[in-house]
Amino acid sequence: MPDMVKIGITDNVERRVKELSGSTGVPLPFECYYAVKVSEDAKKLEKKIHEGFDKQRVRREREFFYTSPENAKSILELLEIMGGENVTPKDDIVESQEEKQALDEARKLRTRFNFSMLDIKPGEILKFKKDNSIVCEVHDETQVKFRDKVTSLSNSADIILKEMGYEWLSVQGPRWWVYEGKTLSELRNERESI
Repeated sequence: MPDMVKIGITDNVERRVKELSGSTGVPLPFECYYAVKVSEDAKKLEKKIHEGFDKQRVRREREFFYTSPENAKSILELLEIMGGENVTPKDDIVESQEEKQALDEARKLRTRFNFSMLDIKPGEILKFKKDNSIVCEVHDETQVKFRDKVTSLSNSADIILKEMGYEWLSVQGPRWWVYEGKTLSELRNERESI
């Protein structure tokens, strides 16, 4: 589910991921992007985090939010800074090799982003989501000119985010670059849902 995450609490990450993945209503196993063990009142912390993401909530009585995994992780990392322990699983939590294969294939399936899918031409200017004064210029189908170097959307976003103090394993560039008021991911999701 592009740009949608579930934020919730559990006393056992592996068991909870398996429970969620076992539903007949989900096409693929859930992925745990980030998990932190806290010593504070987990229910109270969860409630406050949900309040912070309330405007992005998919449905009132559900713990799903329209946001990127990176955004959710940024908030949860505060709990780690306050003494929580990062307990993110290192591997996919799946019941069978078939589930693992389905998850791997789904990751590859979505066509790699390119500017022509949004009719964005070379020379167009993109703004960085967290700071609109940071810009790059579309160079060709898949690359941008950023700080006088031709690079990818993801690499340029990663550079900026690291300078801002974020340390993420991976960054999806289209989630961080904005064109005409919307991220490239938002524009792509709108176009593909038509």
